[in-house]
Amino acid sequence: MSSSHSVLPSESLKRTVLYSRHVQLGARIGPFAGWELPLYYSSILQEHQAVRTAVGLFDVSHLGHLELHGPGTASQLQLLFTQDLAGMQIGSAVYSPMLNPQGWIIDEMIIYRLGQERFRLVVNAANGGKVIHWLKAHLSKNVRIDDLREKYGTLAVQGPRAVELFSKISSMDFAGVPRYRIVSAIMAERSVWVARTGYTGEDGGELFASSADLPYLWDALLEAGKPMGIQPVGLGARDTLRLEAGLPLGGIDLDEQTTPLEAGLDWTIFWRKGPFMGREALEKQQRNGLHRRLAGFQMDGAGIPRLGYPIYSGEDKVGLVTSGTMLADGRGIGMGYLPPLLGKPGTPVKIGIHQRAVDAHVVQLPFYRRKK
Repeated sequence: MSSSHSVLPSESLKRTVLYSRHVQLGARIGPFAGWELPLYYSSILQEHQAVRTAVGLFDVSHLGHLELHGPGTASQLQLLFTQDLAGMQIGSAVYSPMLNPQGWIIDEMIIYRLGQERFRLVVNAANGGKVIHWLKAHLSKNVRIDDLREKYGTLAVQGPRAVELFSKISSMDFAGVPRYRIVSAIMAERSVWVARTGYTGEDGGELFASSADLPYLWDALLEAGKPMGIQPVGLGARDTLRLEAGLPLGGIDLDEQTTPLEAGLDWTIFWRKGPFMGREALEKQQRNGLHRRLAGFQMDGAGIPRLGYPIYSGEDKVGLVTSGTMLADGRGIGMGYLPPLLGKPGTPVKIGIHQRAVDAHVVQLPFYRRKK
């Protein structure tokens, strides 16, 4: 492990309850969305590979937990999200954008139905306050919003051996729990919600537990996972994993001037459900046609694409890189918004890297798809 590092203390940056454990493990700490979080422990490459081949453990308790319940919760949330929340089964989960009237994405999140009129929303770290404000402005007073951001945290356990690890510290067999389901369980003698979701394109799940229980779960998972090759994983590998899986990042690939249609999130729109916030704007965009769409590309020449680098078609600047990295096999990959005709796989483009126009070509997303 590398020696520990830390940014200068700041009263404006928050720390998760696992901060001291990250420092003890030699994590390089950095700021992210108002938090001091581990960027990496050993190396981004090593942690990335651990998730793809064994199992990785992430502290993502900077994510915000909101719980909504009360009469009419399902029918009212149905009007605020693009997915079919009213039709969800209890114990199921969906990924859904929340839009404004212009069809732009306020935030995108995973929503879990815990009861007939009880939903858990896990929101992006920087957007918790904004989401609460929006919900209060558009829901009746019958719907209670419990802000659990200080009380709950999340551990992500991702990799081909993640489910095996779950069963090792619990009496429950998780092999039969399908993707996008959530169950209540006892792990390491602690009460948790286990969601079969994640942000890496790999198998695994996310554990929702009280902040007080997170250190015990973290220790138990690391200890039980030693024979499996478990590694703690920082934000660096979390970003390369999600990019390789073709998953957009809120605030980078998605923002409040982007629609789900532009972002390639058409599959999150349940058109058959009737009215929802932003629907008319999306229908108009469909009629008029898109001017841009998120596309993936792979470098043909040497260079690592980074946020904000220009994308060219011939001599014309046609877009900007929103996400980019280089993988262990030497491939430079990235995403950015392009005119739809240029977003077809195989289309040649160039990426502006340090005053050079480097050859690349558009590819079909995702860059990686795990074997079932």
